[in-house]
Amino acid sequence: MTSTKYAALLCAAIITTAALTACGPKQPTPTLTQPPTPVQPGAAIPFTPVKQPLDLTSFEKAPCQILTKEQVAAVVADPPSDVRPTLGDNSAAVGCNWISRSGPLVIISEPLAGPVNLAELAASRPTSTHNLEPWSEVSLDGYPTVVYHQGSGPDDCDVAVGVSDTKMLHVSYGGDGTPSRYWDKNRCGGVLKTADFVLNNLRHH
Repeated sequence: MTSTKYAALLCAAIITTAALTACGPKQPTPTLTQPPTPVQPGAAIPFTPVKQPLDLTSFEKAPCQILTKEQVAAVVADPPSDVRPTLGDNSAAVGCNWISRSGPLVIISEPLAGPVNLAELAASRPTSTHNLEPWSEVSLDGYPTVVYHQGSGPDDCDVAVGVSDTKMLHVSYGGDGTPSRYWDKNRCGGVLKTADFVLNNLRHH
């Protein structure tokens, strides 16, 4: 084969490949223009007293509205077009579940039955099914916070924030191998970011 024929065939192959690539299924456009910034939790603080208790009335009335579209994209799935928020069907808590085919299951809830605050949660560690380990006490925006693992899977992580002396909010990431666009290697970072969003939204509601 002459060099001229080879060059012509190579050019044809490149053009064909480019055409096939261009005609392939388009990837959905992300909502966010850049990955969300991870939260840097503060040092551990006492569970009580909580200096600026948060009013949970707005969350209790409409828990599935606690996150904006952009925030859902940041912590559940981006784009969030297939994310389905559903009210939690559980008399022991009021909350919302964010379910997606392309991201982890995210649950935000206010426990109504024990443990309902951080002190009760800490006291339940010895008798919990999974012992809630590893357990790490930190703070978020001045609120006492615990990062722990209520589930047994490697893709699970939980955060509980003491929003008052008697109440807490629980944020949970459940994976079972489901990839996370921004938090695949840092599921606890994902729940901390979610909890940070919730605190900011409640304060500025």
